[in-house]
Amino acid sequence: MATAATVDRRSPGRRFLWTGIGLAILGPAAYALQLWARQLYTPWYVPTVGTLGVVLVIRALVSARSVGRVLALVLVGVLAAGEWYLLLNLAKLPAYNGPVEVGKQLPAFETQLADGLRFGPGDLKGKQNTVLVFFRGRG
Repeated sequence: MATAATVDRRSPGRRFLWTGIGLAILGPAAYALQLWARQLYTPWYVPTVGTLGVVLVIRALVSARSVGRVLALVLVGVLAAGEWYLLLNLAKLPAYNGPVEVGKQLPAFETQLADGLRFGPGDLKGKQNTVLVFFRGRG
């Protein structure tokens, strides 16, 4: 009968390996749940948890080297690097140029409404005053 101590001696770092892989999967899964719950805030936890997963897989690799652990490190590392890239480079907001002043023309913009129709400054022309609020999508 094998005990936990014998299993750990035969494959040192196994817990670190599987915990690291689990954390790498947990980040994107938690973000999917966040979007499903319609919570729109910056998911800093995704690349942070992914990086912690990389550290744990490195710890497992130091304990015992194998091709599988090297492959796991490469996959978890690429996933974490991609998460950091998406968060830091693709989630940039356009520069803020200050508020629109009363009586001045709106800056050029074009967006898409929830029903798929295009919307721009020309849709705001009329005889009534209009208030336009831009939700930047971050908390």
